[in-house]
Amino acid sequence: MAEAYDYMKDLGPAAAEGPGAVYLALRAKAADFAGRFGLDKLCGIAAGATDVAYTIAMLLRDGRVPAPARTKLAIAAVYFALPLDILPGHLDDVWVGLVALTETLSSVDARVVAEYWPGELADLYKAKAVLDNLNGRFGAGAVRRLAAKLTARG
Repeated sequence: MAEAYDYMKDLGPAAAEGPGAVYLALRAKAADFAGRFGLDKLCGIAAGATDVAYTIAMLLRDGRVPAPARTKLAIAAVYFALPLDILPGHLDDVWVGLVALTETLSSVDARVVAEYWPGELADLYKAKAVLDNLNGRFGAGAVRRLAAKLTARG
């Protein structure tokens, strides 16, 4: 992700217009805020939040994204906008955003997502694998296992 940020920063005036300018400004503010407190790890998370938010915003504008995926992305965008934080910092925002983005990967050509994701698409697929694993252990997979055990006893 940092490489894409550096690339956009090096574009100079070309990146200073439209969504690219908003992305650069938000990422710089997040990094500056975390840096003032010496929170280098938080800086990466905060910058990741801007990467996720930027990608979601751009995908919402893209007509190639089907309505069900757009609905999930819109819900994530609304969650980003809410001042509510369940987890400290932007961790919950990043989590919700990554869930929406990885779900979008299942229904949209990966090249569409790659057009907007500021980092390596492989990073997004790694996040998808982690989220799928967690869902299998604690989410829908856990509910299915519990239901199977309850019905087997009865």
